[in-house]
Amino acid sequence: MVTRRAALAFALTALTLVGPASAQGPKVPTPRGWPQPAAGASASGETEILLTFDDGPDADTTRVVLDLLRDRGIRAVFFQVGWRFRRGDVAKAQALEHRIIREGHIVGNHTINHVQLCSVDRELGRAEVEGSRALLEQATGMPVPWFRTPYGARCPRVERLLGELGLQHFHWDIDPQEWRGLGAKATAARVIHAINRIDGRGVLLMHDTKFATRFALPEVLKWIDAENVRRRKRGRPGIRIIGGDQVAAEQIAPTLAWLRAAIGHGRAGVDAALVATVP
Repeated sequence: MVTRRAALAFALTALTLVGPASAQGPKVPTPRGWPQPAAGASASGETEILLTFDDGPDADTTRVVLDLLRDRGIRAVFFQVGWRFRRGDVAKAQALEHRIIREGHIVGNHTINHVQLCSVDRELGRAEVEGSRALLEQATGMPVPWFRTPYGARCPRVERLLGELGLQHFHWDIDPQEWRGLGAKATAARVIHAINRIDGRGVLLMHDTKFATRFALPEVLKWIDAENVRRRKRGRPGIRIIGGDQVAAEQIAPTLAWLRAAIGHGRAGVDAALVATVP
């Protein structure tokens, strides 16, 4: 029996080894925020939203976000900074990390110190990315191939660095900017307005370190519930929250197809385990 953790570990390992799906392979739906073939497409025909959270884990606010996601059965992506596993209450950060993985979320790399990569020299930028990945992989016990650059900073220097490291920037479509100090009500309103305009898939950026997030997110999810009722009455496609594990499985689907063909009849047990990684 392949557990969810084992399946997720396999999917992330495959992404580390083979990178994003080849443009010549089968086109699979991917979030608009990840620049791949068929970006923005919806696998279900509904509006699909991937929840992502930056800058954690935070002992006070991440726990509340995780409680909400658990109660809703939602699996998100947490882009984390490595310094939280070297300074402060490392034990609490480690405990949160174990919970994040146990509950089926994906951890992504957000550098060690949340540096503006376009403003630091090349070697420091490399150390920030590689060092954070090492810290997060030690904390999770799993590969951490996904990366989001702080501030969404993009410039030729960053593009070259990511190319050298075999990474792509996992961007976003919705930024409520609660990091600017917006309150929960204003944050929720911005997210709701943006989701209402999404056609296909969208990546929502929030911060599990901000108090506004812990109060705005429940309001957003309540609105989605109510909006789905309204849409169903009108015969319109609804809003579906997808998980990071689903995106990972889609990314490696072409590779799994090749592996299934290569393994052949003599490795049926291994083939079954690989197939089980795809929801």
